[in-house]
Amino acid sequence: MNSNEPEQSAAELRGLLRFAQGLGLDEAIVRLIYETVWWEASEAGASDDERMAEVRKRMLAAARLEG
Repeated sequence: MNSNEPEQSAAELRGLLRFAQGLGLDEAIVRLIYETVWWEASEAGASDDERMAEVRKRMLAAARLEG
């Protein structure tokens, strides 16, 4: 584990929560999406950029379902 991972994850999540506010998603949904994608990406060996793109894609899909 990289020693910067907790700080990176916290910063990523803060940014995603700001994005989620604009989409009308609550924090619980964002955390679930983030954690799910993190595990899937780590298993697949995806890059940070690929992982974050997938999180945003799923957040947009969730917003469409809720709206």
